[in-house]
Amino acid sequence: MTTRERLEAKADRRREWAESRAKKSAAAFAGAHRIADGIPFGQPILVGHHSEGRARRDQARIENGMARGCESADMAKKHSGAAAGIERQLRDSIFSDDDNAAGDLEAKAARIEGEADRCVAINKEARKGAGWVARLQPPLTESEETDLQKFARFSAGSSVTKPIPSYHITNLRANARRCRERVKQVNRQQEQAAKAEEAGGLVIEVRGEYAVLTFPDYPGREVVNELKAAGFHWSRPSWYGPVAKVPESVRAEVASHEQAD
Repeated sequence: MTTRERLEAKADRRREWAESRAKKSAAAFAGAHRIADGIPFGQPILVGHHSEGRARRDQARIENGMARGCESADMAKKHSGAAAGIERQLRDSIFSDDDNAAGDLEAKAARIEGEADRCVAINKEARKGAGWVARLQPPLTESEETDLQKFARFSAGSSVTKPIPSYHITNLRANARRCRERVKQVNRQQEQAAKAEEAGGLVIEVRGEYAVLTFPDYPGREVVNELKAAGFHWSRPSWYGPVAKVPESVRAEVASHEQAD
């Protein structure tokens, strides 16, 4: 299962939990209202009357029902918010195991570089003097106008004369470089995963005192727990850790690999 598929399943579960909690909240509120509707408005508890016990029980049931309703409503809101956050992450993120991760990252880097170049062009035109907004080609977009207003607040009262501060352009170019570094990382990961698939089993690389274990598929919870307990860490698509602490479940394969080397 890919990262995107796991997050989609997680978002679906959160939505289900939110729906379930919303139903529980509505049921608790409805139960409390049913009891309250049977009590005449403003009717006090008649102390010493034969109805006192029932009235106090009804009061407790109403309070408990409202408390349960509020608690479930809060949990429904919490789960809905978590699901919305996961869905934003799915919409805005490029995961390393996406089908076209490398291509999408390259496109994102190119888009960010284009934004940086556009910022440089805006600053260059602004240095020519008054009326630069009307001269700018292509004209400012709505989002660019919003950004300029934001930057104007930051630079108000300072000596900054450029519409877009240098740090923003520097950050854009740094983000583009990070995207391209991730492209290299994704390509390496895909090569390692391809080796494991071609081998039809575990691929082991020994690098000095460390072993790199690449499984063709999820090795199972038991093996994963053994790897974690042995100090191995996961960095897609492989497990990295000391050769001396390789779990017994794969130690024989590591030993045979070392002998072959």
